[in-house]
Amino acid sequence: MRRISPKCARPGMVLGYPVYDNYGTKLLHAHTKLDEDCLKVLLDNVVTEIFVEDSRVADIPVAPLISPELEGRAARALRRLHTENSGRMNISDKHVYDISTAANAMAEELTLTSVGEVTVASIAAQEDYIYVQPVKTALISMALGQALGYRMSDLANLGMASLFKDIGYIIIPQEILQKPDSLTDEELSKLKQHPKYSYNLLRQHSSCGGEIATSVLQHHEQWNGSGYPLGLKGTSISRFAQIISIADKYTALLSKRPGNKKVYMPHDAIEYIMAYSGEYFSPELVELFVRRVACYCSGLTVKLNTGEIGIVSDAKLGFVGRPVVRICIDADAVPVKKPYDIDLSKADFQRKLIVEILDYD
Repeated sequence: MRRISPKCARPGMVLGYPVYDNYGTKLLHAHTKLDEDCLKVLLDNVVTEIFVEDSRVADIPVAPLISPELEGRAARALRRLHTENSGRMNISDKHVYDISTAANAMAEELTLTSVGEVTVASIAAQEDYIYVQPVKTALISMALGQALGYRMSDLANLGMASLFKDIGYIIIPQEILQKPDSLTDEELSKLKQHPKYSYNLLRQHSSCGGEIATSVLQHHEQWNGSGYPLGLKGTSISRFAQIISIADKYTALLSKRPGNKKVYMPHDAIEYIMAYSGEYFSPELVELFVRRVACYCSGLTVKLNTGEIGIVSDAKLGFVGRPVVRICIDADAVPVKKPYDIDLSKADFQRKLIVEILDYD
């Protein structure tokens, strides 16, 4: 399969994987032949990525670590929590239970998964950001926790902390959260109170106390001590919070959100995380992150510095920015009769570099 932006979709293309919205609702079935009505569905639902059949890469599987239905279930639970508790100084046991159940299901599904990549399509609908971004953050955080050898119970707690990280927003005025322009100093000061608000809300529930509440309080702390709200530094920051900090920033960079003028592609966001290793983020965890999250995901169409165009056939986790690429068009812009793979991590191809991602503009 090949992954493309819906902006690059054309009538006649065939879906290789179902299309879901941010809340896990199936919009289009696999093997659907796209027509103008289908393209309108993609546009109306602000879908950011689809998978289409392509005979050149028919053998390339595209599998998420966690099902879109389960991601959507968690996002729906967060939306209910926010909308039904807005302006309150407490959250109901029912909402805490729903989030906890979703986190445990995500941990179980992740533990049982043997295939699939950590990929995060951008969140293009700003109104969905505060409900969907924590779910994306939880997925990345839990994948890192899995790489660290965490037990399923620890993965579930890490997932809960990620999902709950911004519940303090229910106390902050919506006009600040949804402001499209830069915040004033006063507004920014109010926004920076949300970790404390989240912490106080969680402490009211025994199932969310201890490590979960503490990591939520600290997830905006930075490795060099420049973060908030406590100005903690280095290993004095909760391990969970260190993980969530990286995952939170990564998913935020990929997404359209209030006040954010640039949406990054995954390789650019990973470069950002690497650039701030030792300053904002734990160097050890950054090293783990870049070897666990693909710069160039399977199915992406890429252009090399040689002029060749191909499709990523293996993200080659562990080799940062050096995937296996199936060459489909040669350096003279001539289609290759029999596409072939080159492994950019091998010495023979060290001079070949990915310079552009296609079908996303």
